[in-house]
Amino acid sequence: MKNTQTNFRFCIEDDASVATLEAVLAIVRRLDLDLRSLRTHAIAGGLEVQLRVAAADEDGLTLCRMRLNNVVGILAVRVLPVAPVVASTEPAYAYSAIPPYNSAHPHRQESV
Repeated sequence: MKNTQTNFRFCIEDDASVATLEAVLAIVRRLDLDLRSLRTHAIAGGLEVQLRVAAADEDGLTLCRMRLNNVVGILAVRVLPVAPVVASTEPAYAYSAIPPYNSAHPHRQESV
């Protein structure tokens, strides 16, 4: 189970941002990491990327950071802290308080 995760934040130069992002995803795939999230945001000089990956151990994440630093077009890679997982007593889905579809109709009330 891959339960060690980290967030990377870096900028990609504007010259070949799509090709550089493909190289980043190839690194994640080759290291057999789980891609938990990928967010991009256009900035003046190129593309800002926030990448959350998970691995079985810390070594895979360290190697990923080292390889990301070696990719041409990626500016300084920063490691962001990961928020701890907190057990919630809330229901498993967000729509638990919403009544069933068309519940105001009397015919639907009888069939439900």
